[in-house]
Amino acid sequence: MDQRAHGGDSEFPPPLEVGKLRIYGNRFCPFTERVRLVLAAKGVEYEQVNIRLRDKPKWYLEKFPAGRTPGLEQDDRSLWESIVICEYLDETFTQNVLFPKDPYDKARIKLLVSAFDPVVPLGAYPAYCKSTATDKEVEAALLTGLEPLEAELTQLSTPFFGGNKPRILDFLVWPWFERFPAFHELSGFQMSEERFPNLNRWVERMYGQMAVQVCMHPTPLLVKAVQLYKDNKSFHDVGLD
Repeated sequence: MDQRAHGGDSEFPPPLEVGKLRIYGNRFCPFTERVRLVLAAKGVEYEQVNIRLRDKPKWYLEKFPAGRTPGLEQDDRSLWESIVICEYLDETFTQNVLFPKDPYDKARIKLLVSAFDPVVPLGAYPAYCKSTATDKEVEAALLTGLEPLEAELTQLSTPFFGGNKPRILDFLVWPWFERFPAFHELSGFQMSEERFPNLNRWVERMYGQMAVQVCMHPTPLLVKAVQLYKDNKSFHDVGLD
């Protein structure tokens, strides 16, 4: 399927085959990458339809009235919100289970994510992209938002948030860390070893994971995308020419 992003008055993509899984999202959307990481970790095949985040197709807003990405479609089922989709996928495709079985442990993960998302993904991260480090207060807020994750790894004393291998929390927070090298190239952003020793070791281990390698973008491509986003230009199809 063509990876170029659909927008505005674009035509609805070809009908979905029975039983086939389709993700609607964006190549550079960290929330979409959450879902892609879960699917890669489970070895589930799917197709992805990319959309323009600033000019969403009319048909997308009709199918997903909330207007958020990613969206999931399978037969007559539609879901949105990345965490909801990831939990649905984990319970539907039971190989390599990612969420904890214990209700308390699952609830703790959701609490950590609910604290992380407003501060980093929905707060400091997009503000930092737009400023590209011209606002040091935003940079400080971004780093402060990482401290609960450093504390969690310290308490766990395990290679990953999921224990001896990555599980759901690892995949839910990873997409933002993948973009930090692009920030470093653009502005000198750094997650210091002194302040974040455990997160730095975790990042090194995550780069070695198959799911991460399948889903990640090269840093130079992310640099171009972030720069275009900062300049309020279309970034959706960069790298496809």
